[in-house]
Amino acid sequence: MFGGAIMQIEQKSIFKFTPQTISDKLRHLFEEAPADDQQAGLLTPQPAKQRQLFLKRAIKDKIKATFQLMPINNDGYPVNVTGNIAQLANSNRYLITNQNVSYVVNFDQIRYIANL
Repeated sequence: MFGGAIMQIEQKSIFKFTPQTISDKLRHLFEEAPADDQQAGLLTPQPAKQRQLFLKRAIKDKIKATFQLMPINNDGYPVNVTGNIAQLANSNRYLITNQNVSYVVNFDQIRYIANL
């Protein structure tokens, strides 16, 4: 009789801590990168022709690159993003995909491109 009661208590404790365990294991997938990486110092802007050349190469060769992006308005701050880039429908817009974040940006928002 006592064996069944003990087993029941153990099962309740397993179910009690399961959501916390799963949350701890998956937390890194949903958290953004540390603030130190996000608020980067401004790099010297590259000329437009150089950025266009690097973009074409990164898209064609599917190169993982680092981009410094400027915000659309003055409320934001520059962000460094590492990921793959693709052009959207022959436009001036690009999709940069990272492991857990995607950015849709205009060409003018890309301030700097670096190959890894």
